[in-house]
Amino acid sequence: MNAFINWLDLHFVPIAAKIGSQKHLVAIRDAFASLMPIVLVGAFAVLLNNVFFVPWSLLAGYIGEGHSFIVWAYANIAPLFDYLSAGTLSLISLYLVFAIGYQRASSENHDALSTAVIAASSFIVVGALGNADTGNYLDAKGMFIALIVGLIASGIYMKITDNGWVIKLPDSVPPAVGKGFSAVIPGAFAIGFWGIVAYCFSAFAGQTFFVWFQTTIANSLLGLSQGIGSVLIISFLVPFLWFFGLHGANLLEAVLNPIYGQLGLNNIEMFSNGVKTVGDGLSVWVRGSWDAYVYLGGSGGTIGLVLAILFFSKVKQDKEIAKLSLPTGIFMINEPVLFGLPVVLNPIYFIPFVLNQPILAGIAYVATSVGFAGPIVNQVPWTTPPVLNAFLSTNGSIGAVIIALVNIAVAFLIYLPFVYMGNKQEEKRLAAEAGVNE
Repeated sequence: MNAFINWLDLHFVPIAAKIGSQKHLVAIRDAFASLMPIVLVGAFAVLLNNVFFVPWSLLAGYIGEGHSFIVWAYANIAPLFDYLSAGTLSLISLYLVFAIGYQRASSENHDALSTAVIAASSFIVVGALGNADTGNYLDAKGMFIALIVGLIASGIYMKITDNGWVIKLPDSVPPAVGKGFSAVIPGAFAIGFWGIVAYCFSAFAGQTFFVWFQTTIANSLLGLSQGIGSVLIISFLVPFLWFFGLHGANLLEAVLNPIYGQLGLNNIEMFSNGVKTVGDGLSVWVRGSWDAYVYLGGSGGTIGLVLAILFFSKVKQDKEIAKLSLPTGIFMINEPVLFGLPVVLNPIYFIPFVLNQPILAGIAYVATSVGFAGPIVNQVPWTTPPVLNAFLSTNGSIGAVIIALVNIAVAFLIYLPFVYMGNKQEEKRLAAEAGVNE
């Protein structure tokens, strides 16, 4: 096992680290991170409506949708949160393309604000506003194209700027004015490129670029993401990377958010419009599914490891670390146990840490597919404690709560034999030390 881990550390980790630092992926990751305030405000607005104030809310399920409070709240309170959602989640793709342009330019020492504005303008030019038949693509539907437009528009803008094709004004001109004029020619190239793309699709394909991309590429990718194989592979890769000290979730964020994040926002929107089940069109697995069922205590389901150590470990140092790790693990932060125990590069915990997540994901996937657990329809902060996360994100599904509890128990049982293995190693170490001292 040690030889295998050393081989992976030597050959695999440098490649993974290089991929994780690739500038386009870093821009995507940082762009999504910068949108967190907008996403959380919109998600909380939808969450409050879905729990309390609309006829299909969790509360209405208990007191009846015709109850006087529900009727009053739907007319007087729900619209407030609808406004918040409309200004955040309903424009998420526009914010995303702006953020990608900004992050790409700032990382390469270009005028970040001008680049971001040009990227957003390109997004509108290529057809984000849609029409009466297609609707607009400013919400989660447009996230894939927002990524593409943001990366290409910012790339064109920076390339033209680097070539020196800019209008240069005298130093006496105020800097803000000078920057504005410097952006004219690069901006014209970037926006013009997407204008040509929009024209070509309209003239020769008879449809917008958005419609073509959504029907031929995006839907295929989203469909593949709903297969259990995709879910299990990603669930394996996150702890596998973490084992070597690489932040697995962050490295894969540039892939997870455009696909599973979009599906999660789609679920939120559909549920707000009265769609309640997977059979009616909600996605089985979204970005929040990992937080609700898999990252229990953090990547690798380490709440199970912490509990197993607290109850059954005979290694004093490990128990002390587990005591310190439990409070943070409840809020899904597990760096204390990953690096304190450690789990990272510890051969004893390689197998349970890496295989735990696919097993937990498989259980939750099947339970959601068959309707035992409700689908994820609310976005809650990833630091929400296990079980409560499942309850809130599924809008009160008791089946989801049961699956979260089952998964904690499964994680505990998976780690337990390896905690016993650690006990035996500690006994051998103490015996060896005693022999030396004698």
